[in-house]
Amino acid sequence: MKKYIPAVAIAAVVTLSAAAYFGGVFQRELPSNLGHAEVVAMPKILLLPAESNECQRRRVLDGMGGAVDNVDMTNGFTKVVEYVKLPRITREIVYYPAPEHKDCDAFTKDAATLHGPLFMENERDASGFRPLRERKYSIDGKLVSAGNQIDKGERFQTDFYAATGLTVRSETYNLVTKAVESETLYRPDGTALVRQAVKPSETSFTKEHFTEDGKVVAWKEARSYGSYEITLMYQDGKPRVKATRGINSLTMHEYRPDGTDSLSVQQWEYSTDITVYNEAGKRILDKKWKIDDKAPKDANGKPNMYVSHAIEVNETGKQIRRYDFRPDGTIETVTVHKDGEFWKNRVEYTLDSNGRVISSKPFDDKGDVMKVVTYAKDPGLRFNVPVSYKAMPQYSVPAGIKDHDEKMASEIQYHGGM
Repeated sequence: MKKYIPAVAIAAVVTLSAAAYFGGVFQRELPSNLGHAEVVAMPKILLLPAESNECQRRRVLDGMGGAVDNVDMTNGFTKVVEYVKLPRITREIVYYPAPEHKDCDAFTKDAATLHGPLFMENERDASGFRPLRERKYSIDGKLVSAGNQIDKGERFQTDFYAATGLTVRSETYNLVTKAVESETLYRPDGTALVRQAVKPSETSFTKEHFTEDGKVVAWKEARSYGSYEITLMYQDGKPRVKATRGINSLTMHEYRPDGTDSLSVQQWEYSTDITVYNEAGKRILDKKWKIDDKAPKDANGKPNMYVSHAIEVNETGKQIRRYDFRPDGTIETVTVHKDGEFWKNRVEYTLDSNGRVISSKPFDDKGDVMKVVTYAKDPGLRFNVPVSYKAMPQYSVPAGIKDHDEKMASEIQYHGGM
């Protein structure tokens, strides 16, 4: 996203912000007595009452409902305002003071307005209120900023240029909420570095970090009360991994290049939930790991996490079979759900450590236990669990996701959350 303009349009950034300009020019309403029906009955050339920052305003009517205003400003600037049909403005052009005009005393009411160098030109859309295009120049004619309407007319983006002609900052103004929404900062070579919400703070911000060439967002981060989020992107700008850190928790989603879900992880202090998706992005398996003193120990004598259960899900998202495991990894119970019903018409099988079914408990269509059947002999039922059901999937947590843990913990403690 390197932005460059020709040498003839090189400029320094002006101090007049886009936000201030929008608040003045684009939101100002014209006097109601300037409507077309009244104006056409007036003389062709009018001397209109000046506003507080104007010396005089002269209007020339075109006879078809439109007009052109020539305005002499108290600061010596001059302005031309074009109306396609009163009071709808189509274009405004502002000029620096001409050498002969420094204040109101220098303007002559009967003489033609003398303009200095071009300062600003803006065009409005068909409504006459929203900006369509804007350009600002330094007094020596170099381009300082360029603005254009974007997002189907909902926003207006302004790029500010350095003396080298490279973009140093961009600002996005929301035409609906009438507020500056975000800004983009650029590297010295003119490539985009980061896009962020205006006035970020330590506890509340959103940022988009660009690749080295400034063309694509490489990763995003967002901070809010008690939460921090990182999103890693594919080279085409689509999400690859999204991780959200809370107090003693982490939620993470992995996506395939086509945008479908691949894996979901939710980590707590003593447990981890995993959701697996098929190639079409449909949820097919839920698994839970937790810590138990009875589970096998690691090299330091601490119990490892073990898979406590695995749940198979059908295409409609309903449970069809659930496996519950002992800390040693053997199957303890298997619940078979008929027609995806959670409570009704299910059968719970209990197995010994050798995998033999020792009892079954069927439930009726009301969810009540029909009877418990105990098997003195092996009934011949076998439940084979895929190895993957008991294996922790490989996933990588984005670096830096815990960088705000200490600050978030103090936020929660301050409000009695811990």
